[in-house]
Amino acid sequence: MKILIKKPPNHKILSKVFDLTSKNVYAYAPDIYNPNKCFLDPVVIIHEEVHITQQGDDPAKWWNRYILDPDFRFVQELEAYAIEYREICKKFKDRNVQARHLHTLANDLSSKTYGNICSVNEAEQAIKKNIKFKI
Repeated sequence: MKILIKKPPNHKILSKVFDLTSKNVYAYAPDIYNPNKCFLDPVVIIHEEVHITQQGDDPAKWWNRYILDPDFRFVQELEAYAIEYREICKKFKDRNVQARHLHTLANDLSSKTYGNICSVNEAEQAIKKNIKFKI
């Protein structure tokens, strides 16, 4: 896995479908794309590595389903955010700090970037409980 300072191969379609910001980074197996040279916290890299694993040998197929299927997108992002949250909890033992991070992650998961696939409260509960969904 490398971190590349350029747009992923599917950036044009992503920009048409999602409300992207300058803070977005992308996993397109086997690499992470960071076109705006954002600071990548190690937990963000872990999040993106989850997506690389999810994509397996066919990132184009994964991305196609991710774009077209909001339920699939939710499950894929939930897994990555739950793992990211678990890593945050290992790093910060203070429950108030953990709660602030959880709220930030839930705001991200429920944002326009992902197509408003859930509410903030739903995202918080699912991330915290690491709920597993089958699709």
